[in-house]
Amino acid sequence: MNKWKIWGLTAALSAVFAVSGCQKQADSPQNTQQNKQTTQSASTVNKSGSGAVIGYAHCCARGAISNMDETEDTIKQLASESGAKLIFETANESQNKDNLNIQVEQVKRMIDQGAKSVIVVFMASKGEDGNKFKTEILEYAKSKGVSVVATRRTASNKLHQQFSNVISVGSSSEEAGVYQAKMVVDQWKKHPEWDLNEDGKMQFVVLQGAKNNENLLKRTTFFMRTLNGSDLSDKFERIPADEDTNTDRNIAKEIVSNWIATGKTKQMEVIVANTDDLILGALDAFKEANEIPLPMFSINGIQEAQDAVQKGEILGTVIRDTEAQSRYAYQIAENLAMGRKAMEGIDAQLEGGTTLNVPYKILVKE
Repeated sequence: MNKWKIWGLTAALSAVFAVSGCQKQADSPQNTQQNKQTTQSASTVNKSGSGAVIGYAHCCARGAISNMDETEDTIKQLASESGAKLIFETANESQNKDNLNIQVEQVKRMIDQGAKSVIVVFMASKGEDGNKFKTEILEYAKSKGVSVVATRRTASNKLHQQFSNVISVGSSSEEAGVYQAKMVVDQWKKHPEWDLNEDGKMQFVVLQGAKNNENLLKRTTFFMRTLNGSDLSDKFERIPADEDTNTDRNIAKEIVSNWIATGKTKQMEVIVANTDDLILGALDAFKEANEIPLPMFSINGIQEAQDAVQKGEILGTVIRDTEAQSRYAYQIAENLAMGRKAMEGIDAQLEGGTTLNVPYKILVKE
């Protein structure tokens, strides 16, 4: 009988191989236990926020990005439970993707209305325009003595170096790529039947997402670095795929449908994607074409992807603990709004004094 499991990195994969230069402390049993305690503390700490005024600038309309809704729901629920006043606005990036000033004005308005801290899920951005609008938000907040908690789409190292009034809460993009590669390597070893052309190598393709998205690029970079550092480093062959999906499920479906129609999928043995939405789009394409899906792996662990793993439609995903991220972001924002130290009552540590990274888990079909 098939089973599905959620694996911690150490318990499931520590024997697979060592990766030079990108192993995390999360690989040790002691740290795995600490991670469990950290996640538990995120769900239990609940200090009173009565009198706190907190701004919450969200990127997206509901349903636009699968697990952003969970972020919104969790933060709103915690504010309600703690008695804090939450000033909420969404920039609806799908309609305002070329107008990043929407979110700048929203944050300024929240601060002018009395917010003592602001949680921000930044609008998707790239290049100089992206740096400019984030800098403007942080500069205005700093001028008013307000702290910003950036979650899901965190502040860059450059912004953290420039501004002391921003804390990031997320999960390491580099680590996501490492986990995904280890998952793929482990499963490839267990399934020699996946080598369809029997050449002893795994031909694979990467659905990148938005080409200029820094976090997605890190996922790909560390996925490739981990493959190249494995004991199967000469057993992999990447098939070029230059299409920009803009991290959109429907676009991913169109791209993979074209691969199927032109026979490109006949050259492939495995598909990996930087987000669940992309791999679910690929699954949609195979279903529409009445084709058996290739072995496929993704990152984020949204519920639909977890359900697809349970059904065996995709083979694995790296789960980002969205609820824990949201709880930490809210708790830090509430502390700052109440004049407390940022990490007061929170059983976790900021890396470099700026960033809280929530560990990943791996979900695979067996």
